[in-house]
Amino acid sequence: MNVRFASSLLTLVLAAGVTDARAQVRRELDAPPPAEYEQLAMRLDRLAADPALGTRVPAEIARARVALQQLAEARRRDREHWAYVAERRIETARATAEAAVLEAERDELQRDGDRLQLELARRDAAQARAELERQRLQAQIRAEEAERLRLEADAARAEGEQAALAAESARAEVAQAKRMANAQARANALKKKEAELEAALAGGTAAKQAPREIRVPESLFVQGEATFAGGASARFARIVNDVKSAPAASRVRIVSRSSDAGLADRRAAMVRNALVAGGVADARLSIDAGKAKSASMRIVVGDGAG
Repeated sequence: MNVRFASSLLTLVLAAGVTDARAQVRRELDAPPPAEYEQLAMRLDRLAADPALGTRVPAEIARARVALQQLAEARRRDREHWAYVAERRIETARATAEAAVLEAERDELQRDGDRLQLELARRDAAQARAELERQRLQAQIRAEEAERLRLEADAARAEGEQAALAAESARAEVAQAKRMANAQARANALKKKEAELEAALAGGTAAKQAPREIRVPESLFVQGEATFAGGASARFARIVNDVKSAPAASRVRIVSRSSDAGLADRRAAMVRNALVAGGVADARLSIDAGKAKSASMRIVVGDGAG
């Protein structure tokens, strides 16, 4: 009797426990989604709707939605786990999308850099072509100048003006004219030194030369400027040789006149520099520049020139 009663009581207790458990499961399944679900769903929706990020990681967004669905359907004891998984997947999707954006930006910068390098290369090529054209034009100008100098030399030879020196100077330009002037100056200096030594040995004194003038033609200058005209260097070299043929102790005065006093002074200074470059000692030179109605220049060589 007691055993049958105890067995019946145990059966009733077990049945009640099973019923309570089933009711608890039903309550958990029928419960509304947790608050975390709404927050995570909003974060995922914002990511998916972002035009810069949402289209780059569709697979990651889908995986995050699966985790959210699991969270919505999970029992209470599993919700913390699925909330963590859903949050991690959303963060992973966002990080992956941002990394994809940065990678795209890096690729765009790389393409911009390549385009810039190409543009720079094109500009360098254009500059090289322009420099080549400039050099070609300069070569053509030099050839035309050489031909003009050759024609001037031929004309000078026809007029009887030191044919050999003029023709050689015309072909050589300014540098060759200076070398010839220096060579002639050394020869004149040696000849003068020899004469002075012979006079000293003979006990005599060198005779003083009377001042003489060397005219510098206006045609040697560019009109209105203090520069030599084309082909004038060879002609001026003869004037340098003439000045250097005077005794080394003689003074040299450069007399320059022009309607523009400043132009007269600049031309005199330029002629002085050219004489010094040709081998005339600077200490022998002086300048007398001034204003006059017409332009003229002469070089006075002699003991009293200064």
